[in-house]
Order: sequence, then structure tokens, then C-alpha cells
Amino acid sequence: MDVSKVSSAIQSGLSGYNRAEQGVAEAAANINRLNVESDNTPRPPIEPQAESGENQARPVSLEAEAVNLIVNEHLAKANVKVIKTADDMLGSLIDTKV
Repeated sequence: MDVSKVSSAIQSGLSGYNRAEQGVAEAAANINRLNVESDNTPRPPIEPQAESGENQARPVSLEAEAVNLIVNEHLAKANVKVIKTADDMLGSLIDTKV
């Protein structure tokens, strides 16, 4: 087995974990924004927006952000498993080569 494929798997896992971490941070910031904007006015539902160069404030839904937290938690756990599996494979390769 090629060791570069194991390092590629580790890099992929780290990249996915970083994306999950960013997603959790974004959801937490949006939930925090809900707490700050507690003016009891009804908020429109979240609608998908086209990506633009500007950071536009979008309506925040507690339910949607809770789902985002859970999705990113599962994404992080899955990527940790990828990293652990690649690490185990690398350990097996080293044990085999020695």
C-alpha cells in the first residue's frame, strides 16, 4: 500500500473536520445573534441566498441553526473516524515494514 494515500486520507479528514468546526462556529454565532436581537418581532423563514462577495445578514432561525449544529457534529465525528482509520492503517504499515 502506498503511504501517500494514507497521508491523503488524513489530509481529507482534517479538511472535513475544519469545515465542520467552521460550521459549528457559524451556527453558534447565529444563535448568539438571536439572543442579541431579542426584540420579540417575528422573523421570516430562512431562504437560500446566492453567494456574494458581501457578508449580508440573513434571517436566523433557532431550529435551522440547531439542525446545523447537529449536522456539523456528525460531520466532525465522521472525519475523526477517517483520521483514526488512516492512522491505524499507517501504524499497520509501519509494523509490517519493520
